[in-house]
Amino acid sequence: MAFEKYLLPMALLVSALVASAAQPTAGLIEVRPDGRRTVFTTERLSRNDHIVAQHAQAQGGAKCCVSLRITGMQRRRTDVSDELKGRQVRAYALPPLKTADAVPFVGGALVFKAGERDSVAAERALLGGAADKTIPQFCTSSEGAHLLQLGGGGEPQAHLYMHFSYDVEPTCNEALLERLSEAGALK
Repeated sequence: MAFEKYLLPMALLVSALVASAAQPTAGLIEVRPDGRRTVFTTERLSRNDHIVAQHAQAQGGAKCCVSLRITGMQRRRTDVSDELKGRQVRAYALPPLKTADAVPFVGGALVFKAGERDSVAAERALLGGAADKTIPQFCTSSEGAHLLQLGGGGEPQAHLYMHFSYDVEPTCNEALLERLSEAGALK
């Protein structure tokens, strides 16, 4: 009887701890023509954090995934913003590609904080093929790129925007962009 008295509270505590386990953070990865790679995120990162990112296929489309580590911090750029919550976007250098292998690219990434118990297991699962559904969505509007991440219930979790200073062919779902813009207006 005494055991049953504590069973429900203990089950609720365990459920809360599992639910509150840190989820990976969305990031926007950029590859420049000279092979420099940068990840943009609203989180403060360390060199031990893991980045799981899309990369360019030979034809230029996004392919999943490559595991990377941060090599240093970069200067803040004004062309990348957090459209959902207005937080500061930080830029971190990643290992560069050889110039011969570099294909200019912008895509999605997930950041796994070092020291979090399940980060290595989650990263391995992502690299094993489950990432296509987990990596944030990436699309373009007429003047830039959007990184969009929705939670399990469809609630907006991240919306990073990179302004290009030139026109591109839009690929974004307008209804989704509008929904995220409305959520950002509530910040």
